[in-house]
Parts: sequence; C-alpha cells; structure tokens
Amino acid sequence: MAITLRQLFKKVGFKPNPNQEKAIKHVNGPLFLVAGPGSGKTAVLLWRSLNLIVFHGIKPEEIFLSTFTEKAAKQLKEGLLSLLGLVTNVTGQPYDISQMYVGTVHSLCQRLMTDRRFAPGGKHPRPPVLLDGLDQYFHMYNSRFWSDAASELSLPDDINKQINQYMNKIHSLSKHKAVENCIQLFNRFSEEDLDPVKIVKSCCDAELKLMAKIYGYYLKSLHTGNRRHVDFSLLQQEGHKILMENPSSAWVFKHVIIDEYQDTNSIQERSSSALLQATAT
Repeated sequence: MAITLRQLFKKVGFKPNPNQEKAIKHVNGPLFLVAGPGSGKTAVLLWRSLNLIVFHGIKPEEIFLSTFTEKAAKQLKEGLLSLLGLVTNVTGQPYDISQMYVGTVHSLCQRLMTDRRFAPGGKHPRPPVLLDGLDQYFHMYNSRFWSDAASELSLPDDINKQINQYMNKIHSLSKHKAVENCIQLFNRFSEEDLDPVKIVKSCCDAELKLMAKIYGYYLKSLHTGNRRHVDFSLLQQEGHKILMENPSSAWVFKHVIIDEYQDTNSIQERSSSALLQATAT
C-alpha cells in the first residue's frame, strides 16, 4: 500500500500554508528561505527531510542537516522517527536514520572526524582531544600557561589589567576576568579563522597586536605532547580541514540543509560551500 505526502499531512493533522508546502516539496536546485520566529521553520525542515527520504529515494545518510541548537536537532530526530514509523506502518518500508547527519555544526564536525567517507584511504588520523568550555577556561587560567607566555612573549606585569582595560574599558587586575575576556576574543578569532601572525603584521593597534600574540601562544599551547587539543571554536576548523583534504567531500551528501544560515561565521560558511559544490540543495 502506498501513501502520498498530502495523505500523510492529513493523517497527522499538519496543515502547511502555501509557502511552507512549496518549500517542503522543493527538491531541485538551491533554496533560500527567509522566515521569522514562530513561522514554522522546524516543521518545514522536518517535512522537507521526510519528503526527500520517503518520496524521492534519498538515503538518510545522504542528507546533511545543520541545526542551530541541540534542542532543535533532537526535535527533528524524534519527529522524523515518528513520521517514518507512520509511513512504515502503511507501506511496510523500514527506514533507518542512525547515519543521518542531524545536529549542530560542532557535533557534525566531531562526526566528520570519524566518518570513513571523509578519510583518504578510509582511515582518519588520531582525532584531537576536545576541550569543553570549562576545560578551555582552566587551560588558560593555569599559572603555568601565563608564566610561560610571559617568558616567551615578554608580557608586562600588569597583563591582566591591560587585557581587561582593552576588552571592557575597566581597570581590573582580575585574572578570572582576563581569562574570560581572552576566551571571548580568541573564540571569535577562531570562528573567523584569523591567523595571529597576519594580525600582528597588518594591525596598527598595539593592544590588538598584543592580544593576537597571546592568541598565537594559546594555539601553540594546545599542540604540546603527543596529543592535540581543540576548543569548540577550533573544532570547526578541524571539520573544514577534513572536507578540504578529501576531494570527494562534495559528493557524499546529495542535500545540504543549513538552519539559521544568516548566523554562520566565516569557517562555517566555507565548510558549507565545500559541501554544496555538488549537491542539489
């Protein structure tokens, strides 16, 4: 027994407006949707993915769906499982979405590191250790980090005060505040894929040059010993590197769907471009 998309709409009581239905049924060529809060974006992403899988023969693992939050990713996975279960009850056709790429950019970058489809020869090198927000904070708060940085970069004795003055316009000697300020700025540098050496060479702002030097030292400190470490912002660079080093990356996914595309940073946009080169969406 077969089922149509409209019959499935009726079965679950979903009534898309004309623009929503048009977006759900769009399968060929690029599509850019402008939608505000409460306009049903998640529903469109859900039904569009279902339409591709059930009615156009796209395998779940051929879809790359980047969401803005883990909550949205969970809702989409649960929604897909529920709807695909309904389809299976009618048609008898089973579906497995365990290999489908659904999640935030950070979680999908982590997944790229172990996906053999993106590894020349089918094997990835040993992945770096991921530092979460707390790990990153304590890595930088460590006295050894600052003593070594001071020695290598000839940092002034009042470096905490200078950092806080530059970032917050406040006269504070707080090491805690200085570390938080560094993390805020360094994450932005990483998300925009900025080279600290180039910043130092091209910038006329002495304070920004100093921050770039400390950022360069921070990057160096993550590559000591036998293991590399990355924070969440640098994780995106790792994902982009994997895509660029594998010539077949653009052919793995047939549809790339990016939620909240207007909020992508430079490294995310370049990663999306690498995936979009040969896709239909």
